[in-house]
Amino acid sequence: MNSYQDCIALGYLKIANIYNKNNDIKKAFYYIEKVEKENLISEETDFEVVLYLNLLKSLLYYNLGERVAALRQMDEIYEKTVEQKNAYYTYLINWQYAGFYNEMNESKKALRKIKTAYTYSKIYRENKNSRYKIHKTKIAWSYMTTPYLAAVYVDLGKLDSAKIYVQESLTDLQKTDDKGLLYFTSFHAAKYYRAIKDFENVKHYLWICKKIANHHFKDEYHQKSVINELKTLYEELKDKDSTAFYADQLLDIQAAGEQQNYDLKDHIDKRDDFEVKNEKKITEELVIILLGSIVICIFFIFLFLSYYRKYKTRNLDEINVSYQSPVQQCIFDEVIQLAKENNSEFLTRFHEYCPRFSEELLKISPLKISEIRFSAYIYLNFSTKDIAGYTHTSVRTVQTKKYNLRKKLNIPGDMDIYVWFSKLLK
Repeated sequence: MNSYQDCIALGYLKIANIYNKNNDIKKAFYYIEKVEKENLISEETDFEVVLYLNLLKSLLYYNLGERVAALRQMDEIYEKTVEQKNAYYTYLINWQYAGFYNEMNESKKALRKIKTAYTYSKIYRENKNSRYKIHKTKIAWSYMTTPYLAAVYVDLGKLDSAKIYVQESLTDLQKTDDKGLLYFTSFHAAKYYRAIKDFENVKHYLWICKKIANHHFKDEYHQKSVINELKTLYEELKDKDSTAFYADQLLDIQAAGEQQNYDLKDHIDKRDDFEVKNEKKITEELVIILLGSIVICIFFIFLFLSYYRKYKTRNLDEINVSYQSPVQQCIFDEVIQLAKENNSEFLTRFHEYCPRFSEELLKISPLKISEIRFSAYIYLNFSTKDIAGYTHTSVRTVQTKKYNLRKKLNIPGDMDIYVWFSKLLK
């Protein structure tokens, strides 16, 4: 950065991007507006800051459904970007164009843009004559052009070409541990495998995406994309229960997004008079709070990651190489985690792990859904104490449920219930 103003502007924009990732578009726009209101952009401003501002505004407008405004932001900066003759800038803006065109079902335009982005991202990574300042995050994100290129080829029905870039993108995952790259690569790999009807790999990669989205990308776009793909998958598999489950989740996400968009557009139209009147007075205080907040955020992120690595049975870093592990093991790990969380998705995921389980039980006795769910906990060999803890009930309640289940399933009194369930599917 060339000046103190550039640093402040970039700080505001990074905070805006964090709010966007957490699906708080109103606050994201608030910090973008601060960059403009405080006149932090001038002819002397570093071009990277200017480009970042336009790309972020464009993305926010697109997320609001304002496609014309989104593309206008891109068009305003495109020529200046080309003039910079910088491979990083060139790949970045072409990649965002490709993403927009792909979402708008203009696949041919998307292909032209993503091919350009792919070419320049490789030039940036090669960095001949050490022309560019290389940054770890920028390098990681430059690999995202590869899965995007695969996705566009899938949309065009060119599956042989898509396969080449899917394989390349999965290989690229070994070069970095960036969660964003893992998400996008897995998402588009799932798209390819669905096109060739390899549904086990589709489930595998979509569940990787879902876990990463829940922890790292909480904005409507990422959440909605994964849930919609899962819903479509289960529709193809004719699994009505799972389809209905994800359809309900999709409606909840859409409803929340519509309300937020309504509030945001109202905010943009009316503005906040109180903030305008007090803006000059709080500018210096806000900068101090901003810097303090960044330090605090980094501290808490560090604590969170330390806790997550120590206590979770399977952290996200392990997911980074999970595409090389058996799909069934991945599903089992997810089932155990969902059971411990008493998650509503547990039974759906368990049925994928043991598809004959409910069928075999129902042959013996007509059980309720709650009894099948309880049976699944026993089949997974959870102790009475564990089940009580995970389901927030007393040990006595669990013991009573076991007794009632024995009677319904006619389990002999001299046989251990866990042994009986272990033999159920054999």
